[in-house]
Amino acid sequence: MTPTLAALLARRGIETPAQAADFLEAKLSRQLRSPRLFRAMDDAAARVSQALARGERIGVFGDYDVDGISGSAILVSFFRALGHEPALFIPHRLRDGYGLTERGIRALAEQGTRLMITVDCGGSAHHEIAFAQQSGIDVIVCDHHQVSGPPLPAYANLNPIEPDAGFPFSGLCGAGVAFYLALGVRMRLREEGRAELPDLRRWLDLVTLGTIADIVPMVEENRVLVKHGLREISTSTRPGMVALKAVGGVSAVSTGVVGFRLAPRLNAGGRLADATRGVELLTTDDAERARQLADELDQENRARQAIEEEILDDALARLERDPDALSRRTIVLASDDWHPGVVGIVASRLVERHHRPVVLIALDAEKGVGRGSCRGIAGVHLYQMLEQCRDALVGFGGHRMAAGLSIRSDAVPSLAERFEAAVRASTKAEDFVAKTDVDLELPLSELSEALVEDLDRLEPYGPGNAEPTFFVRGASIVSRRVVGESHLKLYLRQGARAMSAMAFRMADAPIAEGDQVDLLTVPERDDFSGTIRLRVKSLRKTSPACSNPGQSSKKSTT
Repeated sequence: MTPTLAALLARRGIETPAQAADFLEAKLSRQLRSPRLFRAMDDAAARVSQALARGERIGVFGDYDVDGISGSAILVSFFRALGHEPALFIPHRLRDGYGLTERGIRALAEQGTRLMITVDCGGSAHHEIAFAQQSGIDVIVCDHHQVSGPPLPAYANLNPIEPDAGFPFSGLCGAGVAFYLALGVRMRLREEGRAELPDLRRWLDLVTLGTIADIVPMVEENRVLVKHGLREISTSTRPGMVALKAVGGVSAVSTGVVGFRLAPRLNAGGRLADATRGVELLTTDDAERARQLADELDQENRARQAIEEEILDDALARLERDPDALSRRTIVLASDDWHPGVVGIVASRLVERHHRPVVLIALDAEKGVGRGSCRGIAGVHLYQMLEQCRDALVGFGGHRMAAGLSIRSDAVPSLAERFEAAVRASTKAEDFVAKTDVDLELPLSELSEALVEDLDRLEPYGPGNAEPTFFVRGASIVSRRVVGESHLKLYLRQGARAMSAMAFRMADAPIAEGDQVDLLTVPERDDFSGTIRLRVKSLRKTSPACSNPGQSSKKSTT
């Protein structure tokens, strides 16, 4: 182990050889907890086994985002491997809205469903679950969203975030819960003497898509599942995964590649049209059909990007016209010109720029209602903030860092004031200063192939295991040029070492050739050339009086 890798592990509280081995190896056989720790798992697995034995139709009701799509694909392909063809319903974002609906339940009932499994939804759908039961359908819930209120009337409720769930790790995403249900069912079938059971490692690539896309903590079970799932994606012969990597131009696979190239294309169908195609892509055995679906999703992703830029420009213009906007601790904006499938992405970009919770609402002028997406910052629990605004909302749900809501158009001003008051009462001014956690100060000469190999061993990255960031002091800019409309390509030198660097969305940075700059950066392989380059997270002109963030484990303000 190199000294740099040891230092990076120590920064994560990993100091003994045994701890390091567990963290770096992340063995499936040793570090995944039993599915039976879910208190409802035995009931859920028994009911699935019963349905399979009786020939009852099983229906899968999934959400329309990557987590719901990939989790639904796990269950659809798992049941097919067991010789059962399940029914499937994925809601249309514009027509159906989020979560369980009576329309969707009726659609599954019409296909003969007698057991419905939800994926990434259903955790607070008391009325809809009762409706399903009245329709002769038992319900198993696989969800992970924050919930409140009385217990669900479901046959079994698998939600690790609930206090009485029994599972000791609350950070699983919806696809992770669906995978654990498959584990529990497989265990049950083995005990019942069934032979020829599928190897669930085949679906670790799908778990990985949902886990990375949903930005859940990359620790414990999630780290183990994704560590192995990234390898599955790299070597996958699944036609849909092969096609998705092809349209994304993917060669080497990492958490960043999944999050920024694969997941957005898979998500595009659910944002603009029909997310069912995402499940079909991930479950088809037809390579030609997979290529066709991947091409369609790639085209829709390009359309989504254009819509995203339009909404972002409009939102930024609104903030510029309001002199008091950035004196507030929250941003709440609404428009009947915005697409409800894209406002969440734009909200995330506004959080990046202004570092405060953002709520963007796409209004329907004819119906007088809106659908909103909320994105947050550390130190603000979005779900709890929305709970304090409950009376201004038609409905809401989500997590600490991301949530969704529905609202009457005339209630938007009230929401803006109540959300601001709730956040202001629970935060301090320093919570709204963006901070970057700096791991080490290193010279350019040490940002090498060897360091990149060390960083590969620390993957997968995400909340709880952030990608390491390095401070480089006083590198000279040999050349700079704008790439595309907003990116900056640099060539840097420090002593005898020279390197290229990419600063995404920093084309307007006030630096020139010949300047010396300090960088917060990450070394990585360039997908096209295979050489090592820097990905710049932040930069500034070098100041002789600047502090040395590499000397402290505290967060460095940028």
